[in-house]
Amino acid sequence: MVKKSQQSPSEIVRQLEKIVGRENVASDTVDLLAYTRDASPMEGVVPMAVVKVGDSLECSRVLSLANELGFKVYVRGGGTSAGGGGIAFQPNSVILDTTRMNRILEIDERNMSVTVQPGVIWSTLNEELAKRGLRVPFMGPESAYGATVGGSIALASMSSQGVTESGGTFNQVLSLEVVLPTGEITRVGSDALPTAGKYARVCCGGDFAGLFIGSMGVFGVITEATLRLEELPTSSRYIGVVFESWEQGLRFVQGILRKKLTPKSLNITPGRKSTESSWGVAGECGCRIVIEEPDDGIASRKAEAIISMARELGGVFPTSHEQNVENWWKKMFLRLVSQEREKGFAAHACHWLPVWRLPEIAEDAEKYFHQTWGVEEYGMKVSIGAYVADQRPAVGFSLFLFYRDDRESRLRAREIWEKWLAHIVERYGAVPYWMGMAWTRALMTRVRPEYRDFLRRLKRSLDPNDVLNPGMLV
Repeated sequence: MVKKSQQSPSEIVRQLEKIVGRENVASDTVDLLAYTRDASPMEGVVPMAVVKVGDSLECSRVLSLANELGFKVYVRGGGTSAGGGGIAFQPNSVILDTTRMNRILEIDERNMSVTVQPGVIWSTLNEELAKRGLRVPFMGPESAYGATVGGSIALASMSSQGVTESGGTFNQVLSLEVVLPTGEITRVGSDALPTAGKYARVCCGGDFAGLFIGSMGVFGVITEATLRLEELPTSSRYIGVVFESWEQGLRFVQGILRKKLTPKSLNITPGRKSTESSWGVAGECGCRIVIEEPDDGIASRKAEAIISMARELGGVFPTSHEQNVENWWKKMFLRLVSQEREKGFAAHACHWLPVWRLPEIAEDAEKYFHQTWGVEEYGMKVSIGAYVADQRPAVGFSLFLFYRDDRESRLRAREIWEKWLAHIVERYGAVPYWMGMAWTRALMTRVRPEYRDFLRRLKRSLDPNDVLNPGMLV
């Protein structure tokens, strides 16, 4: 173990300035306070400094310095993490801000891939790729106007934007460049072989890119990522259907998947309250289906088959359902922002769940928030939804607790939210696809002991001085 340095914070700041330049280090309190929050009700401690790195070498030198002098480093992208990410939880820490690393390095149309630095904003990437008629099959999280690609990979973010057909951020990764906690720079995937290039992920001994995806930055800092590409669709269909019973709705979802009619997005409005609010029609389950294809004939045949199946199961097509779904889809990166403008800040509780458990958890959520806690009395509102993920009968169950951003409301929302996370992990085996301090507290006391021990041994091996994102996962 390296001995802890007796150097003062001001001296550490001066050494950081030597690495990245004075203009890329912040140490004034007014600047540091902005880095104590992310998009959740959680609050971190005020960091000692914020350092904006411009490339992998600067990142490496910062982490080497942290190991030498004994300070902690927390990694931050766009700050849109929804569970206590990108903020410091230990004193005398440094925030490593990756937003300076914001270049699109290569669009490789032969290998249908794009290589970017971690600070590239999703919306910027989408705009640049669209100029060539391309996109990443998963188009980014709902916070795409502020979320970075690197942060999205580190959190393994997922949402309705293409996830049914293409999976979440994690399914798009081909290769990564990563700076390990001790400062070494490595590449994983096919790029581990210098003569190969960046075209395959699971190779050269295993899926070691997967080690860094969704692990909240505790095993390394992503400094470059290569993602899959696909052509923009030329034909789209939009379908909205409501089912009176859960049995009908779940048979519909399973039927689409089993018959390989997988749409780009299959979004579920779970429960009567959510369904009636979204569609104005009574029912226990509603579905939004987005079909995007390179050929109009394929899109039409797929839509006809899905509509026919829905009718056979007793589905009802609300008035203007196509327009409803089209509007919903085209506002994909504004939906959450619009809700927050109307309802307040949001505490997110999004996780994996088998589709057949949706009826139970939707009913449980209604009781927990509205009866047990009476959130309306605190001026809070709740929204729930789900989306089928990765062409399988698994869903991302998304719950948002909206609250006013004053301290009293935030603390109350945090209590309600964190107890809900612990409850669903315990009762349903709900597993988060993204991490953060809130999920760590709910999850890591309940996983199998041998798994927890495996993570700890892995962390000690890669980060012997525990300098990088300590406490975030292990």
